[in-house]
Amino acid sequence: MQMAGRCDRRGFLAGLAGAAAGAALAPAFAPPARALGPGDPEIWQRVWDADQAERGIPAIRAQEPGDPATGFVKVDERAGRDLEHRLFAEVHIPARKRQTYELCKTLFDNYRLDQRDGEETTPAEAREILALLDAVTDSAPMRLAQTHVESSLGRSLSRDEWQETLYRIWFRPYDIGANRDLTGFEHVVVGEENRGEVSGYHFWYKYYLDDLGLLSGEDAIDWHGTRYDGQRRIEDGRLSAQGRSVPEVATLSWRWHALDESGRRTLRQPIGGFWVGCSIDGLMALGTVRFFERGRVEATINGARYQIDLWRSDDGQSLRTTFPRFLGLA
Repeated sequence: MQMAGRCDRRGFLAGLAGAAAGAALAPAFAPPARALGPGDPEIWQRVWDADQAERGIPAIRAQEPGDPATGFVKVDERAGRDLEHRLFAEVHIPARKRQTYELCKTLFDNYRLDQRDGEETTPAEAREILALLDAVTDSAPMRLAQTHVESSLGRSLSRDEWQETLYRIWFRPYDIGANRDLTGFEHVVVGEENRGEVSGYHFWYKYYLDDLGLLSGEDAIDWHGTRYDGQRRIEDGRLSAQGRSVPEVATLSWRWHALDESGRRTLRQPIGGFWVGCSIDGLMALGTVRFFERGRVEATINGARYQIDLWRSDDGQSLRTTFPRFLGLA
C-alpha cells in the first residue's frame, strides 16, 4: 500500500491489518460472555517458562550473580524515597534475545502522552507495528497462548486469523469518552498521561530505558519507593518484605518526566507496577490469555501468587489494561 505523509490512524492501520489477515475478524474471536470452562491453572507458568527459554531474561536480586549466556535483570527494590535510585541495577540481554526488544522500542515515540489527544500514524510507523506483530505472533509464548485460546474456543485459528486477533486486542484504536485513539499497547507498554498522573505503563523494559535516559536523553524516573501494601503505605506492611523478595514483580511509586512531541512534563504515579524479566512477547502472551478469561483470575508464577487484573474497551473488542497484583508467596 503506497501512501505519503501522515494519515488517519484508524483507517490506515485497520486497512493494513485487514489486508494481512485477508478477512475481517469473526465475531467468535471476541471474548465470550462467560468464563471459558475451568481454564488451565498452569498456563501462566508455561507461558512464562516458554518466554524465558526464548527472549525473556531471569529477574534476580541485586546481590546475585547473573549468567550472561541467558541474560539477567538485577532488581533492587527499596522502601524509601530516593530520586536517584535505580530499580534495575544491571541488565544484560544477549544478542540472540534482543530482536523484539528493539522492535518494541521503535514504537515508543509513535504516541502522544495525553489520552485526550488524537493520534496520527505514518506509513513507517504502521510498518513498525506490523513488524513487531510478525515477530510476536511466531514467538514460543504466543504459540502457547494461541493453543490455549483455541482449546477454550473449541476451534483452530489460522496464523492470519490469530494475528488479526492480536491486532484487534493490542493495536486497534478506540475512544472512551473524551479520550481519543486509545490502544492496549500504548497504555500497557508505553504509558499515558491522565490528568497529571501516569496511566498504564506496565512493561519493565520501558521503565528501564526511561530510568537510564536512553529514550529522552536524560534520566526520566524519580524513585518514590515500593508500594506493595497500598498507595498510602510508605512504611513496610504485610506484603512488603515478601514483595521485595520476589524479583519477578515490582510494585512501586515514581515520578515520570515524560517527553513527547509537545514537550516534557512530570507525571505522578502513586502506585503501579509490572512483571520483571518477561520480553514483550511474554507480556503480550500473558495479556492475551487473560483477555479471553472472565471474572477474577489468579496465577502462580515461580512460587508467587498474583491477581491478574484486566479491563477492556467499551465494546469489549480490545484491551484497555492488564497488570499483576502481588498477593504473596505460594
